[in-house]
Amino acid sequence: MGFFDIIKKIFGKSAKEACNKENNNSLTNKNTIMARKTVITKVLDVDAQDGIIEFPQNRTLYADQFTDDAPNSDEDREGFKAKSMKEVFEHYQPSKEGIALETEEGGAVYEDFSFKSIKDFEDEQLIAQSKLLSSNKSKIDVYNSVIRQLEKNKTLRSTLKDSESKDNLKNALLALLSELEAAE
Repeated sequence: MGFFDIIKKIFGKSAKEACNKENNNSLTNKNTIMARKTVITKVLDVDAQDGIIEFPQNRTLYADQFTDDAPNSDEDREGFKAKSMKEVFEHYQPSKEGIALETEEGGAVYEDFSFKSIKDFEDEQLIAQSKLLSSNKSKIDVYNSVIRQLEKNKTLRSTLKDSESKDNLKNALLALLSELEAAE
């Protein structure tokens, strides 16, 4: 399960879709890149002009429901004036509960994710919060280590090419494994 699949399960849409949508909002010329003006509106009534805010082009705005909780009332949001992202995360405490992750056997494991900073949305942080993803990552790391050994170790590669040597190595590894299991 890839990073984008996890994000899709958590937020209900793929991060690739969000990236593509963002890329479609910019105009590209041969020599210059120009961004379209982004305007955020919150129209309270037809005559209100205070509801339109120009959003700076050097910022990124990603708005989505990052929690299963019901949205706060307007009074709660209007009274909250954050001075930093840390305060925003402390106030809203975004989390997603019961995210279904697929096991190797095809079953489902339900896990909860909480976010205390922007960094918690990175793949390494998501993996650290999940037992299933952590165990899968450790398996992947072991497999990558074996692949690196196969690429670098010429003796091991030549041993694996010869079927008799391969069987001898396999038997030696099985004997070593049984000794390790007996020692436990």
